[in-house]
Amino acid sequence: MSCLRPNLVLQGTRPWRKPFPVPAFHAHFSNSTTAEEGDLYSNLLSKCAKASNWRHGAAIHAKFIKGSVSTSLYLHNYMLNVYVKCGDLVNAHQLFDEMPRRNVVTWSAIIAGFVQQGFHNEALALFCRMVRDGMVKPNEFTLVMHAQLVKSGHGDENCVGNSLVDMYMKNQRLADGFRAFQEMPQRDVSSWTQMAVGCLQCGKPGIALEVIAEMRKTGVKPNRFTLATAFNACAILSSWEEGKKLHGLRIKLGTETDVCVDNALLDMYAKCGSMDAAWTVFQLMNDRSIVSWTTMIVGCAQNGQARKALKIFDEMILEGIEPNYVTFICLLYACSQGGFIDEGWKYFFSMSNDHGLFPGEDHYACMVNLLGRGGLIKEAEELILAMPFKPGMLVWQTLLGAYQLHGDIQTGKRAAERAMNLDKKHPSSYVLLSNMFAGLNNWLGVGDLRELMETSDVKKIPGSSWIEDLR
Repeated sequence: MSCLRPNLVLQGTRPWRKPFPVPAFHAHFSNSTTAEEGDLYSNLLSKCAKASNWRHGAAIHAKFIKGSVSTSLYLHNYMLNVYVKCGDLVNAHQLFDEMPRRNVVTWSAIIAGFVQQGFHNEALALFCRMVRDGMVKPNEFTLVMHAQLVKSGHGDENCVGNSLVDMYMKNQRLADGFRAFQEMPQRDVSSWTQMAVGCLQCGKPGIALEVIAEMRKTGVKPNRFTLATAFNACAILSSWEEGKKLHGLRIKLGTETDVCVDNALLDMYAKCGSMDAAWTVFQLMNDRSIVSWTTMIVGCAQNGQARKALKIFDEMILEGIEPNYVTFICLLYACSQGGFIDEGWKYFFSMSNDHGLFPGEDHYACMVNLLGRGGLIKEAEELILAMPFKPGMLVWQTLLGAYQLHGDIQTGKRAAERAMNLDKKHPSSYVLLSNMFAGLNNWLGVGDLRELMETSDVKKIPGSSWIEDLR
């Protein structure tokens, strides 16, 4: 008897009112393929759930445990549904915890089961865990579960509100996040700060500052996380005045010394071009992390103090602070800004020789930028070709930008071709090559490129590389 015949029999049965003789089919499973078994077991488990047939559902689960059946996520979900429908929340929760993967169906089943059985506290804990893990995107299910928790008298818990805000913001759903936030009857400093952080995640630093200002109006005192968030928002906006006021607020509040807050303050002053203020904060810090030193290095590089950036790095090494991957990116960027080619090579080789760090594409891009700015186009191209891994689009685009400065049209075309071969739809390579043609008054080339972009459906979008962002 083939595996198809039992399936047809099952599909023809009516909803069960008594135990279905599942063991009668077990003899046919041994000759089934994994795919066939999966279809058959899912059908059986569906019938078990509808009939609340715990005994036969448990028998199938036993075969899962013995390993005689290769289980997948959807089979686990079917099994979980059986236990939930049978009211066996103990086995349901155990199966849930043991599942290697979970999706929205998994969470729906387990939370709904606890709600239906009246275990609202457990459902609440699971709901918060689901949102906190960030593995399930918000959908109608999350809204329904939220409504059920509210009806049960648990919707005013900060856990639910904070978790919902966090979930919506991480998924760029600003309006839904604000709605969940406003529905919270009580908002503590964590609620307000999470809302502000969410605004930053959605690219709305101005709104983040408005949230923090509103929080202060309600009499809620900001904590160190609030201040760090506020400084980050000011850094993005380059809002020196607002940042200075918040710095004064921190001093007034007398909050405990915290390296994360200090680092955010350093970054804010550096992004606003106030390196004297940044240097004052840096010197007063009792605890300087690698982030503190790196922030000062890139801050100096961004504000025309490239030589000072190198001195800060050397001082950091003398103090026994070990640089990391990002530190060397910022250091090589400082070399590029200052035109320090010899120093750039020294630090580039020092990564692996002295610190056990192997240069990545970001570091190679910095070196290409450094050499290109110095007019060493040939050396820059040779460095790319000698990379120990396949060069990505970043280094070719950086080289193309260098050609734009020096008007080497043939090598520029080669770099553009390499970059376009890696991603024919990315507009940056076309724009860089077009700018190079325009700089050479080669308007025919500009026109040809625009036509190529149109025929290739390449859309010009606003944006910049991280190197351009550093500028």
